[in-house]
Amino acid sequence: MNESQSKPVILAVDDTPENLDVVKGILASEYSVKAAINGPIALKIAEKHRPDLILLDVMMPGMDGYEVCQKLKENPKTRDIPVIFVTAMDQTSDETRGFSLGAADYIFKPVIPPILQARVKTHLALKQSMDELSEAYGIIKQQKDRMEEELNIGRDIQMSMLPLEFPQRDEFSVHALLQPAREVGGDFYDFFFINEDELVLVVGDVSGKGVPAALFMAVTKSVIKTRAMDDPSPASIVTRVNDEMSQDNPSSMFVTLFIAICNIRTGECRFTNAGHNPPYIRRRDGKLEILSQRHGPIIGAMEDLAYKESSVDLGMGDQLFIFTDGVTEAMDKEDNLFSEKRLEDHLESSMGSSVEDLVSDTLLSVEKYADGAEQADDITMLACSLLKEPDKSEYPRMSLVISSDFQEIGRLNKELARFARKNDLPEDVMRKLNIAIDDLVNNIISYGTDEDGKQFIEINCAYLDNRLMLEVVDTGKPFNPFEQLNPDTTSSIEDRKIGGLGRLLVKELMDDVDYERQKDRNVVKLIMDIP
Repeated sequence: MNESQSKPVILAVDDTPENLDVVKGILASEYSVKAAINGPIALKIAEKHRPDLILLDVMMPGMDGYEVCQKLKENPKTRDIPVIFVTAMDQTSDETRGFSLGAADYIFKPVIPPILQARVKTHLALKQSMDELSEAYGIIKQQKDRMEEELNIGRDIQMSMLPLEFPQRDEFSVHALLQPAREVGGDFYDFFFINEDELVLVVGDVSGKGVPAALFMAVTKSVIKTRAMDDPSPASIVTRVNDEMSQDNPSSMFVTLFIAICNIRTGECRFTNAGHNPPYIRRRDGKLEILSQRHGPIIGAMEDLAYKESSVDLGMGDQLFIFTDGVTEAMDKEDNLFSEKRLEDHLESSMGSSVEDLVSDTLLSVEKYADGAEQADDITMLACSLLKEPDKSEYPRMSLVISSDFQEIGRLNKELARFARKNDLPEDVMRKLNIAIDDLVNNIISYGTDEDGKQFIEINCAYLDNRLMLEVVDTGKPFNPFEQLNPDTTSSIEDRKIGGLGRLLVKELMDDVDYERQKDRNVVKLIMDIP
């Protein structure tokens, strides 16, 4: 925050005074809003009276928003100021250009007050956190000769970022533990709700030791939580986090990461594993399952990767156990590893009925094996369990997220077939549904995919009262598959225009179809009545 101000200072830049008045009206109660009607004035204000955040119009005469942003980022005095573009343009290429210049976010006109307020608040909070972390790192670098003090500071940073209070709820129980090594590593865990029913579980392990690893961990953890708040897909969250952490990573640090979104009411748990140790599920009957799926490599090593996700159902009394390699790679005095086999034997034989007992008993088992040998790496564990029977009474449903890849259609068809068998749907119904979904997804991949190709398609299927409902959601550019006119089926093949038959077939097969654009997503709804 600007030291001379009691409120954060926002600089709004727009060549239209009416737009500036709108921004002032929305933000003036919480922020000190300064205005500039063109780029050169904005640059002078930013350098002389440094604002905390800049709202920048893209289309301005003379010097447009992109040029203003570039000059801000080239100036050491202004390069760290978050810039949010406010624009009527809605093209991915324009967003890509803005982000490549260093913009923090985009808001589209007409401005919606709650969205503007939320974005400003979020980026001010992120900037404040980054400033605090940068300041802490600067202090630590000046004290290299005091290694023990540096380790203590790093440990404090690491531990201060962890949730230490565990919710007491009737529906579920969660418990976690992080025991740092003397040379502080970058382990972390987190858990938080993104809505009334969905609980996000995160465990990660940053490469390296000491304060840099702790700081990299802190930034990674903050980015994950920010992304998860408006993204329902673990695969999409991890993909975006990887892109962000891979940029400007001169230390070449990386993170192994496991993230799960668990519905505590239904028991559905969707997860993505990015180079992390496979977690375990200890079922209520004592059987042990390993979640061996790997959905992509480590985070932070390479941009432009598309991660995948899987799902598993948890029942009452089932325990999900997530951990870092500090558990399995703990060594005894002869440098022998604790190993996955010993961990599995312990989990199968553990008498702990609660997740708290499971975590504490596992730590005791590791410490007993080490027998006083120095702990070389952080030890982190997180366990979660449902305390009530999952509510499956609403209606049968299926949810799947796939990447924008034609090869993913086969996986989608298998999941639809499994859903059909589970709910005894007639073969002719599934045949029609497969034809419709195949055409829709093919069109989305062919015509709706953005240039970067990192698009996700979410398919939700529900069966209720002899009605099959299908929803297809994608994050690509606006694309209405039903907007085109139906093809002229009376013309000869030589005279007929290419395309449209698939759309016509979908309409004929379904009892109702609908399309709408919701925020930055395309939503297609299909309904089929089953006699």
